[in-house]
Amino acid sequence: MIQLKEKDGLAGELVRYLDEQAGLGYSWAVYDSDQPVGGVWDIFCFKDQFSALRDAAKNQQIFNWHIAQPISELRWEFARQEYELKKLSMNRNSLEAFREEAKALKVPQNMIDAAEVLMEQNVPKIEVFGQVPADRGMMDVTIHIKQSGQSDFYYFNKFDVALSKAKPLENDHQYLVISQSPADKDKNLLRRFSSPIQAMDYFKAQKGNAELSTGKASDKDLQYRDTLATMKDGKVDYVKKEFSQTFRSPVIQNSHYVDRGKGFSIEQAANMLQGRAVFRDDLVSRAGVQYKAWNTYQFNEPKDRYNNYTLKQYGEGYRFDLKKELANYEIKEMQQPATAKQLVSRIENGHSPVVTVIGKDGESKPLRIEAVPRYGNINLSEPGGKPVKRENYQKEQVISQDMGKEKGQARTRGQQQGQEMGM
Repeated sequence: MIQLKEKDGLAGELVRYLDEQAGLGYSWAVYDSDQPVGGVWDIFCFKDQFSALRDAAKNQQIFNWHIAQPISELRWEFARQEYELKKLSMNRNSLEAFREEAKALKVPQNMIDAAEVLMEQNVPKIEVFGQVPADRGMMDVTIHIKQSGQSDFYYFNKFDVALSKAKPLENDHQYLVISQSPADKDKNLLRRFSSPIQAMDYFKAQKGNAELSTGKASDKDLQYRDTLATMKDGKVDYVKKEFSQTFRSPVIQNSHYVDRGKGFSIEQAANMLQGRAVFRDDLVSRAGVQYKAWNTYQFNEPKDRYNNYTLKQYGEGYRFDLKKELANYEIKEMQQPATAKQLVSRIENGHSPVVTVIGKDGESKPLRIEAVPRYGNINLSEPGGKPVKRENYQKEQVISQDMGKEKGQARTRGQQQGQEMGM
């Protein structure tokens, strides 16, 4: 095979050169097969085979073996190399773009690595499953990547988040579904899952006898599995009491579409799915105007036509300033610029971090903080989730201001309701 020097666009340049030569009546070419071609000057064209063969023989040397070849064959080889180089470059660009987008959207690294393996294998439609931490239960994440119909370029266009009430598993444990083989009812099939949602979905889809358990899948450990539910003839006949709420409760799930790394991150979507608010300053209206707002899912409203929760946004009209609100409390983490910036960022991304708050009694106490833009304040709770009164930790001058603010908000909400009812 003819070799080319590493030079951008060289293969395409040679294809065009050979097309020009063919147009001038040349049909054969000679080149040194022991040296990589660096440009059109390394290829000599002739109008007939005899002239080409004579030139090759004249310049023949042991370490500079010249070959005479029809221009049509040589052109095809250059065109093939041009295609392969473009494909390689496109795949490299596609991988780099995906890495940047995945990083911006806070995709876990193990999911990025798994997706890249499939992209290198040229799989046209990729779905990678993973999990991220949740306050209570398990949070599943699935990223969707599609290959373009016109090229080999990949597009990361969607991810799903789903929350179940299942407790985290012990180390090395998995969800196990033992079911009858469709081909032989005397044999059982074993499927393993890291996701309780996927395990329950698969179990509920069985038509014969089946069992949903947790444990280790090895032969010696399988006998010690913990049975969570069983099915007989396609009907669930047993659910463990401690697992009943997880098994019966609907899975809370939502999808998010992204565009070149822009959109809600997985971190933000997971926190909204747990009922918290997320702040973004890069939102764009349908009219193309950029704006910023706090965002929450509306769990009490019907889902949209894509079966996703609708968003409720709290813009600048709600006058909720997180930094000013945090300044109403003696929070140790807000006393240093670095820790203050980190804390604000975590709350804006929907987290409910534990901070050290100094109460009116002068005592420090670890409390969780959560942004509540709807009411223009924050919620405080003990690390275990028990709510505490804000008034016990607010600075003295803030309490009277809050009372006036709450009255004003109540009056405004009443006016808005009256307008909505046509009053």
